[in-house]
Amino acid sequence: MIRANPVGTPSQTGVPGTPTPARAQPERSQPTPGNRPEHLGNQPINKNPNKNRLRANIKIASINMNGAAAPSENMNYMAKWGRVSKVIRDEKIAILAIQETHLDQSMTERIQTMLQKNFEVIVSVHPENPRAKAGVMFVINKQLIEPDEIETHELIPGKALILRIKWLKTCNTTILNIYTPNERNAHPGFWATTLTGRRTKHIPILDFTLGDFNVTEDAIDRMPPRLDDEDAISALRDVKQEWDIRDSWRWANPTEKAFTYGARTHNDHIQARLDHIYIAKRTEPYTFNWEVKETAIPTDHAMVMVKYAPKDAPYIG
Repeated sequence: MIRANPVGTPSQTGVPGTPTPARAQPERSQPTPGNRPEHLGNQPINKNPNKNRLRANIKIASINMNGAAAPSENMNYMAKWGRVSKVIRDEKIAILAIQETHLDQSMTERIQTMLQKNFEVIVSVHPENPRAKAGVMFVINKQLIEPDEIETHELIPGKALILRIKWLKTCNTTILNIYTPNERNAHPGFWATTLTGRRTKHIPILDFTLGDFNVTEDAIDRMPPRLDDEDAISALRDVKQEWDIRDSWRWANPTEKAFTYGARTHNDHIQARLDHIYIAKRTEPYTFNWEVKETAIPTDHAMVMVKYAPKDAPYIG
């Protein structure tokens, strides 16, 4: 795993950062129901001079970036990342999870240099071919939240990365960013490794599990409608049961259609809702304002977003 400004292993940097606690100013909306790491551990975050922008409720989002560059638009990876940073600012996203980043260490360091004033970047790369395969990343918008602690755990390099982040003193949130294999027969093994990794590292049950799941649970989530691979669905449902999480958007909208991925075949245009945000049932009542949205980022996936007002966040109003 790659982070800007190497921080070492947990044994070297296990002491949480202690910046001045953020004082959130914007009005808070009322919630409605709704290892092969190179650098791993907690990292203190520099104090944010823009405290008036910090939020008590935040927007969490996920998108499959479909590679570092966009050759079809003559856009190299730095130009594409300019688009990413603009979308984060325009959409006021506090935490963005990205899949298929296709970044190696040198590329990541260049991006962090470009973004370091406003963003914290944490990347888990594919161990064998980082520029062509997988890659998952978290981008933290320091203009909107000032983390007191950041803890990361790489469960599967380039495919499963956990972020545990604490801000506003009392708000400690655990998020898993995943990019499951394209091959459905690999899903049971992927999820078994992920489950074992979380247990072995004694990581608390997750608040959010999000990313590109490369599978749909219900026929309604595909066009033309069809059922997906039974073994892949069963493996995902075992995870949901163990972690007590669910696809909150689908649960609240049982008959609505919303697709996050599209592609053309020889005879048809297919669509699927491959990108999800699964939420722990204990966390679900504090989430609201779900969105599936096309963005200016050149990719074949839409972005999924949700707002989150943590239970223990101070009330502003």
